[in-house]
Amino acid sequence: MDIADYYDISIPEIISGERKSEMMNEEERKIAKTMSDYATTEKEKIFKEMKLQSVMGVCALVLYWILHETGAYMYNDVLGKLAGYCETLVSVSVIMMAAFTTGSLSKVRSKSRKVFVFENFPKPMQLVVTAVVAFGGAAVIKLVLVYFFGL
Repeated sequence: MDIADYYDISIPEIISGERKSEMMNEEERKIAKTMSDYATTEKEKIFKEMKLQSVMGVCALVLYWILHETGAYMYNDVLGKLAGYCETLVSVSVIMMAAFTTGSLSKVRSKSRKVFVFENFPKPMQLVVTAVVAFGGAAVIKLVLVYFFGL
């Protein structure tokens, strides 16, 4: 949009490489501005989600590392379960970051909203359902890796 403003041409002219008119009309300018604002908003939303997933993953990784380095998880059932939870959370964080960056999570959300009317759930319920699905996915991936690859 900045290039179009600087050269006083329309976005379609930039894309096609052909000059169509001398001045961009106001409607085209509004459409281009709306598209630019939407892209910026979506980018900010994705960045916010990525930051949250990264922080959760790093915290889980640090806690998992501490529990394993000290060996505390072997002598206490609660700490053993916490270590397993942290290990799963690291996997979930990586999966969620991949889902956010590829846009596949928004596609799944839009389909699940049509099927389950997901947006009608209260926000805490949406977070719980999302976490359960993510942990379930991570558990299945972990089982496949252990069973088929011995990892």
